[in-house]
Amino acid sequence: MRFLLILILALIIPSFADAQGFFTRKKEAPVLTKMPDSATNSGASAVLQNGDVIQIRLSGPPAIYTQEFTGELSVEDGTVTVAMIGRVKAAGLTPSQLAMAIEKQLIEQKFFTVANININTMQQQRFVIVGGAVRNPSRQPWTQNLTLTAALSAAGGGADYADDGIRLIRGGQVAKYSRKAIRANPALDPKLQPGDVIEAEGEF
Repeated sequence: MRFLLILILALIIPSFADAQGFFTRKKEAPVLTKMPDSATNSGASAVLQNGDVIQIRLSGPPAIYTQEFTGELSVEDGTVTVAMIGRVKAAGLTPSQLAMAIEKQLIEQKFFTVANININTMQQQRFVIVGGAVRNPSRQPWTQNLTLTAALSAAGGGADYADDGIRLIRGGQVAKYSRKAIRANPALDPKLQPGDVIEAEGEF
C-alpha cells in the first residue's frame, strides 16, 4: 500500500511542479510574425533626387570594357545618363535600386553577361535657384522644409517692381503661384525640392 502511494506521488508531483514553473527551463525567444518597423527601416538608404551626384563603377567584365562606366553622374530631370544605354530613372530610387536597374539593362541589351554595378552618393549640399524680380538673384541652400516664400525671402524678397506671380520650374514643368494668395492662405506655400528654379515675375 505504501509502495503504491509513493508511486502515485512520484507521477503527480513532477507534473504539478513543471506546470507551476518550479523546474528551471530555458525560455525560448518569441517568434515574430512581422518585423518591427524600426528593424525594417533602420538600414534604409536615402533616395536619390535631382541635383545629386553619384560615383558609379562597373566590375565583372575585363577592365578594358568597363572604363566608360566608371566615373561621376548627375541626377537631372529624374534620370542619369549611362554610357551605351542612355537615360535611366534615378530620382526616388536608392543607390542599390539604381544599380540593379542599370545591371538589368546592361544584361538585357546584351552588352555584358555579367555586370556588377556599385554606386556611391557624393556628399554635397543641395540648392534651389531663385531669380527674376528679386533683390538678390542667387542659389539658395535647400533644406527639407524650405518653402517657396522662404526661398524668396532668402534672396532678399521681391524687387521694387515685382509682380504678384511666381513661377516654380521643376523637371521641365512650370507651376504658377500668387504672393497674395499665399499670404491669405499659407497652406498654399509649396515645399521646394532640390534643383527647383524660382522666377519672380515683374521688372528687374
